[in-house]
Amino acid sequence: MKKILGSAVFKVAISLSLIIVLLYIMKGNYAAIAKALKNTDIRIFAMGFAVFLAALGMTSYRLFLIIKAQGGPGVNYKEAFSLSLIGIFFNNFLPTSMGGDLVKAYYLSHKTQDRMGSFASVLVDRLIGLLTMIFMASAALVLIQPSLISDDIRQILYGITAVALVVVLLVINKTFAKLLSRLLIFATPLTVKLKDAYYTIHHYKHNKRLIAKALGISVISQLLFYLSFGIIAFSIGSRIPPVDALLRIPLVSLMSMLPSLNGLGLREGATVVLFGPIIGKESAFAVSILWILVLLLSSVIGGFIYAISPQFRVKFNVLKKGTIK
Repeated sequence: MKKILGSAVFKVAISLSLIIVLLYIMKGNYAAIAKALKNTDIRIFAMGFAVFLAALGMTSYRLFLIIKAQGGPGVNYKEAFSLSLIGIFFNNFLPTSMGGDLVKAYYLSHKTQDRMGSFASVLVDRLIGLLTMIFMASAALVLIQPSLISDDIRQILYGITAVALVVVLLVINKTFAKLLSRLLIFATPLTVKLKDAYYTIHHYKHNKRLIAKALGISVISQLLFYLSFGIIAFSIGSRIPPVDALLRIPLVSLMSMLPSLNGLGLREGATVVLFGPIIGKESAFAVSILWILVLLLSSVIGGFIYAISPQFRVKFNVLKKGTIK
């Protein structure tokens, strides 16, 4: 119980500290931020939210296909979409913006009676989404003129791409995975669990048709997410060039995955730092607030589905302790 409370206090402290720092940095600009928010075109904002839900629908279909490939009892698309919304709801209570993945895996493990396979499905789904986002940014980085992006962002993207390539090599190459596994020689119980998880994930390598479909869906869903962000910005009169969306949104997303309260503070700070030079700090901060609203609206929908659907009920103590045993 103390560990759970300590973890909660830690992530809340991080988010609150970052928000306080951000508010301090933005002091003197509150009037401009308030004006931007007041002038938000509700119809355009609603369109951006609808595109966000469409993107979520695509990622839910990807999860549905990945779970289906496991064989045995699975879930239908309606359940997969519901789980995605419920995951967003639980992101508000669990560490980082990926905490909802635990809820998905927990439910799937009870539905399919395959605990390791369920966690592997959710992890593969998350990895494909992340890797697609990173490699799309890398492709844009190669194609654009060097003068259009700062050297700092370019170097960061190169580093992230290198890490992503290592992850891909790790998943598809058993020899490379065995070499890295030697680093865990002093954690035998953990090594056994990771080995079981690895072979379950590695199994997907042979399903090339599934991987191709999942990658195609990921590209479409990422483009829809970027479009949603751009429409939200446009609702306050700001325009974000497509190339900048491709290069900068992945960095914002990665920052939000660090320990915090659903990425709160990290996401907003990254938005101001990365998009401030393009649309102005005040507008960037206003967009970050509107994006919080998008997530909150999605959370409300997810919370409602969770409240009326007993089959999705989750025990918090189980999630905190971890469900892979």
